[in-house]
Amino acid sequence: MSLVLPDDVIELYPESDREWARDFNIALWWKDLDDSQCAAELGKVLDAIRDSGQSAEELFGDPAEFGEVRAYARLTPQQLADSELPVSNSWGLIAGAGLVVGLLCAGFGIWIGFRDGWAATSWHYWQLAALSAGAGLAVSGHLWWLHRVRGKFALSWILGLAAATAATAVAVLIAVLGAEEAMPLPNWLVPIIGVALVVSVFWLPFAEESGAKREAVCVDVDPESWFAEVSRLLRGRYGMRSKEADFALESAREHWSALHREDGNARISEEFGTPIEFAIGLSVNTGKALKRRWLLRRLFPLAVVGLYSISLVPAVIAPERSGWDIFFAVCMLIFAAGTLYELRPANRASYVEDRLAERRAQSRGLEEGKDG
Repeated sequence: MSLVLPDDVIELYPESDREWARDFNIALWWKDLDDSQCAAELGKVLDAIRDSGQSAEELFGDPAEFGEVRAYARLTPQQLADSELPVSNSWGLIAGAGLVVGLLCAGFGIWIGFRDGWAATSWHYWQLAALSAGAGLAVSGHLWWLHRVRGKFALSWILGLAAATAATAVAVLIAVLGAEEAMPLPNWLVPIIGVALVVSVFWLPFAEESGAKREAVCVDVDPESWFAEVSRLLRGRYGMRSKEADFALESAREHWSALHREDGNARISEEFGTPIEFAIGLSVNTGKALKRRWLLRRLFPLAVVGLYSISLVPAVIAPERSGWDIFFAVCMLIFAAGTLYELRPANRASYVEDRLAERRAQSRGLEEGKDG
């Protein structure tokens, strides 16, 4: 049986409603529904339009708002939980780092080529060491963060520390062996290496787990394992501390204990659902965790810029300072000023409220999906 695509369903709409259907489909797609889910929702709306005799706008209102509501009801619990993750696996982070490094090599390589000549050798070993250390430490930190958000706390430390150690060791080795010497690398080759690196990241193995495997949450485990899984999700995806997760689960534990005393054959999955579903319901009470993540997300790059800016001071105050030194220092100051401005309590409150509103919508959508 061939897959029905959203565009195929849209073609079945009355001509006056097709623009609405396209906007509705975009709203569904924007919330990470796949083609089969989008087509199913478009089909349900089309049936309702035919039965009512009204236009889509009259029946359902704004397509973007209605699409958001229906998306939360259609998304599976696993999809809702994964929406907290900006990337689905480690390869996505490595690809992002490869793109950044490749673009840096291409951009600066072209600039240096025009400035010093394409046949010259302007690149030094200490610059390669700095690039290796910066990229390696950035990747290691993001690997630590990604696996921690996914609830793999031990693995996050192992991968993060191992990657950071390897990156530091490589950078020190390059710096010691190369010292201040220029690399035997013509300037015309650097942009080519950068472009090759950008292209190569698309050949990484981005294959994800199958939907069935990712949805395969054991609902018939013993209660302690069930509560441990919920706690892991709350601490990982939603950023709660261990004590906060225990407090959030306290009433559920008491309820389950009383229910188990009354009915020794009761199943925890029938009472509370899967761990993912229950964690999504509790995610509406994660204001403190959101404030912490908001603060760390802004303070960390500010700290990195502050540490790096210390090395710029001697170059800026030196009599032989260049225009590039001054330009880069001004860029650092603008970034620091912008970040400090973003730290206003009003910005934090707005961010937290928006995220909590989104999580409340996800929780409502999950309940509607069960009822529907």
